[in-house]
Amino acid sequence: MPPPDIKTLIDLLAYRAEVPAVTPAYAYLQESCTYQEMWQRINRFAAFLQSLDIQRGERVVMALPNGHDFFDAFYGVQRAGGIAVPIYPGFSPARILAMVQLSEARIVVLPSDTPPAQLAGFKAQADQRGLTLITVANAESFASGGDFPQIQPDDVAFIQYTSGSTGNPKGVQISHRNLLDNVRQMIVGMEITEADIFVSWLPVYHDMGLILKTMVPFYLATAVYLLPTSLRDIDLWLDTIQTHRATFTAAPDFAYRLVLRRITDPTAYDLSSLRVALNAAEPVRASTIQAFEAAFNLQNVMVAGYGLAEATVGVSMWKPSTPPKVDARGHVSVGRPFPHISVTILPDDQLVGDDQPVGVGEIGEIVIQSIANSRGYFNNPAATERLFWRDGAIRSGDLGYLDEDGYLYIVGRKKNIIIHAGHNVYPQEIEEVVNGVENVRYSAAVGIDRGGVEGEQVVIFAEVRGNEPTSGDSSPPTTDFENIVIDIVQAFNGRFGFRPARVYLVKPKTIPLTYNGKLQHQRLKAQFLEGRLDDNGRILFS
Repeated sequence: MPPPDIKTLIDLLAYRAEVPAVTPAYAYLQESCTYQEMWQRINRFAAFLQSLDIQRGERVVMALPNGHDFFDAFYGVQRAGGIAVPIYPGFSPARILAMVQLSEARIVVLPSDTPPAQLAGFKAQADQRGLTLITVANAESFASGGDFPQIQPDDVAFIQYTSGSTGNPKGVQISHRNLLDNVRQMIVGMEITEADIFVSWLPVYHDMGLILKTMVPFYLATAVYLLPTSLRDIDLWLDTIQTHRATFTAAPDFAYRLVLRRITDPTAYDLSSLRVALNAAEPVRASTIQAFEAAFNLQNVMVAGYGLAEATVGVSMWKPSTPPKVDARGHVSVGRPFPHISVTILPDDQLVGDDQPVGVGEIGEIVIQSIANSRGYFNNPAATERLFWRDGAIRSGDLGYLDEDGYLYIVGRKKNIIIHAGHNVYPQEIEEVVNGVENVRYSAAVGIDRGGVEGEQVVIFAEVRGNEPTSGDSSPPTTDFENIVIDIVQAFNGRFGFRPARVYLVKPKTIPLTYNGKLQHQRLKAQFLEGRLDDNGRILFS
């Protein structure tokens, strides 16, 4: 453990560079980087930024993938007194420029291996806006010394823009104090030790991959093996776990399902070293836990967790090596809150005032009190005001309940509730049922209100696997499609006691997701109502 006088991430990395650690800071694709090497590169990049006249608190947008460049820039910005703004590196130039405008940044960092033609085209657009476009390689000629400002615990370290699944992105301001507090909360709550070995393909430009999978290892000086974010080569993830006898990995539920679909011989991999396979960042399915552990002969290794950027990242998880708790409707508990975090469930129809918590087992909006709660959104006072309930507690926008033992269950997003005949229906429950139907690749459920007396109706969109006709096929497999729809309707009716208003079978990759894999219900609903699914020929059968 680092000494108690460590108050910022910069303090932490300076300490690690001064006190030799047993392990490197990290290894990316088997190329190790020591703390001393990383610290030197961070200081070099910070000196480069100072040559660009970076100001205290200035935002710097970083469109960088997993790799060495990311850490040089992310901590180099902070070392120079700036605020890092990591964004998805796959964004188009137009989208990057939109994020620059949101964050009011002047400097944009792109990958050092950006193709020259692409870099030149982007630079022309940036020049028109008075932006400075750089790469980490531009800093190679600079010395690693400099007169750097003293960073304070309450300084904002970085701004995490939400993925925009229900609206425009909002920039969550995360301070050094927030980060170190949440790192300590997760270490205790997840029972992480210096002996753990981390493997991660999660994007470091997003909170779980950045904070849990790199900052926690840096804090404890544990081994961490980083991979590219692409899951095209799913074997690389499993092979790295096996090779390095990893004890801790993490992924959203879809990634574990992808493993089960693509790995034909699970016995080829020995994952017995795993102590924790965290399943978080999207709804956790009991079926995924059961199937993954059965396939790889594991027991009580996969654990469900919950978090959100506004609470820095981690909020709750059940203890490692314990069996999951699953309620009668199939919701998997995400455990008890971490130390110094309390959860309150409020009636979901009350937004302000003296609202009182609901009773045990009653569903409502999850409100989080934590020492790691963010101060709010950058340059968005209206959204910040809506975020807070009282005494610094934040409204999550998620719906859930607490059982009699204080375990938290997530049932859906507040904005995505379908109100059918006066009853709340949660898309997560519908999608769990539909995704279990044969030949369904992925599904989404939305509520459509056509203005009739019946109110909101359930409409299901299901991507089919391997059944769509080819472009030259004049006779689609109607019978196959009809059978899939019948199976979906029967499964739905058996679970909920009524029929969906409509089922649409759509082509793969029709259902919109955020760049980190979260389903965009509101965007799908808008595309459907505006007729864009029909225009693009995405609907196969209805």
